[in-house]
Amino acid sequence: MKTSITEIAAGVHQMVVGEGAHEGVYAPNVYLALGSERAAIIDTAYGKDAEVDYYLAQWRAMGSPEIAAIVLTHRHGDHIGGANRLREATGGAVICNGIEQEAIESEQSSARAPDEPFQRMSDDDEGDYSTEGVSVDGTVGDGDTLELGDSTLEFIHTPGHTLGSISILHRQTGVLFSGDMILGTGTTVISPDHGDMAAYIESMRKMKRFDSRMIAPGHGPIIHTPQDKLNEMITRRLAREEQIAKLVDAGNRSLDALLDAIYAGNIHPQLMETARSQIRAHLIKLQAEGRVSAIDGQDE
Repeated sequence: MKTSITEIAAGVHQMVVGEGAHEGVYAPNVYLALGSERAAIIDTAYGKDAEVDYYLAQWRAMGSPEIAAIVLTHRHGDHIGGANRLREATGGAVICNGIEQEAIESEQSSARAPDEPFQRMSDDDEGDYSTEGVSVDGTVGDGDTLELGDSTLEFIHTPGHTLGSISILHRQTGVLFSGDMILGTGTTVISPDHGDMAAYIESMRKMKRFDSRMIAPGHGPIIHTPQDKLNEMITRRLAREEQIAKLVDAGNRSLDALLDAIYAGNIHPQLMETARSQIRAHLIKLQAEGRVSAIDGQDE
């Protein structure tokens, strides 16, 4: 299993286990932010033994600094799975946004979690895992900060991918940890079951207001042009929204009809349900704005 650690900015390290196992599928990024007095871990991947062992080895190689917090950007199993074991080994407190706490503590997922469609495309069963809930030690809200000595983390509530998603700004370097709100390539999943399309677009606009110099995403490569990426995400979502509105106006009055019109069969079968969820998320926003009415199959 491939592993890597990269210092992406002063004191900020990106750790990846299993990168590049499948084309277009990226393992979760886990970050270690070192300050002069304390450190923080951001996200914890699936919780596979190989992952957690690697993260702990890197932490120990840096002198086992005090871990002020293990920050979970959102509820999904590929970000919270290693939290319990990392807390046990480092003594760091597990924290998240309060909106996510109940979901994180009750989360049950597996190596084929339905909320992670790209992982379902993987043929790699090495190190199957399960997440049976993580005990949260504390919560943070929009604008809260965590001092690490000579550096500060600022927590930003950025709902969309999930309602309690947070991004974290490392003020001294301008690194913006985005969780799954922004991915290194492609677009993230917005499912009505966990997230909200209108909130997502507003969060993209909110993130633009921060002085970030790079985006450290939940999956995939580091983004060195934050404003361009955020503008791209907003533009792509609004373009899809306009496409759906026009298709509904033209008589495509079922979810299946919209799926066929948008993708024309050019979609991986295992991503079909994800695509349906994305369309549903757009429809909910359009209906709230009074631009389209309900269609057949929307609530399935």
